Amino acid sequence: MSDLETKPAATADTTEETAVKPDSTMAETTTKVAAVNDADIPAADADVKEGDAQKPAETDAKSEEKKHEPPKDPRQDPVGWIGSLFPAAAHKVNYQVLDWVQQLAVEDEDKRKTLPGKNDAVTKNQFLGFLRDGTVLAKLANRLQPGAIETVHEGEDAKDKAKQASNINAFISFAKEKAGLTDDQVFSIEDLHSKGKAGYQSVFNTLMQLGMNAQEKFEQKGVDTDQLMQVASQTVQTNIVQNILNFFRRARRTQSPKQLAKEAEEKEKAEKVASAEKVRFSFI
Repeated sequence: MSDLETKPAATADTTEETAVKPDSTMAETTTKVAAVNDADIPAADADVKEGDAQKPAETDAKSEEKKHEPPKDPRQDPVGWIGSLFPAAAHKVNYQVLDWVQQLAVEDEDKRKTLPGKNDAVTKNQFLGFLRDGTVLAKLANRLQPGAIETVHEGEDAKDKAKQASNINAFISFAKEKAGLTDDQVFSIEDLHSKGKAGYQSVFNTLMQLGMNAQEKFEQKGVDTDQLMQVASQTVQTNIVQNILNFFRRARRTQSPKQLAKEAEEKEKAEKVASAEKVRFSFI
């Protein structure tokens, strides 16, 4: 009997202990979940989020700096300057640069070619096309320093790709060795022959660098940068005025008395038709 009496007590204790265990397990589970939740966002992520929040401010600051960026100067940065111009102004500058090249390279006016383009404006492709056979470039080198290039291929001879390459490579060597331009300031044959518009800036830069040093280095007339800036400025002003005039012309055409009278007449006809239809349906 004593054994039987003891067993229920033990069972009761066991049951009570078992009843307590779920609470303990739940507490442990809750603690683990909380720990996992705390670990979901590491400190590094918090730093990244703070950095992301600062990005718009940094972008705004950069945009503000760009707005207040001083205008480019062709004497210091020919490529940056020509790239900052409206296309119409850049085309005018291209014409002026080619005109300087040819006038200096070819003394006999009757032997000078007609420059490409219209209204003293030359596009990038036209600019490159005029120089592509290398003839005028080789002649320019010889004018700046007589005898610099021994053989200049021209005319029918210059239609051959190999002869064109000979002219261009000879000019490139002259620009580096005699004119003292750096590798970064001198275009490559690929810039002129195979890159298309992508090679324009390098070719333009070389001619500008050479033109700005012509007087000091070779005692020859160089590129007049002041004139280039003036031409570009005048072109921009002319374009702005022309755009304003075109705007008012379009507005005037849109609101011409004749058109307004026609619209009023059509409106009156439409109203009469609508009125007649209304009367007809009222009798049905």
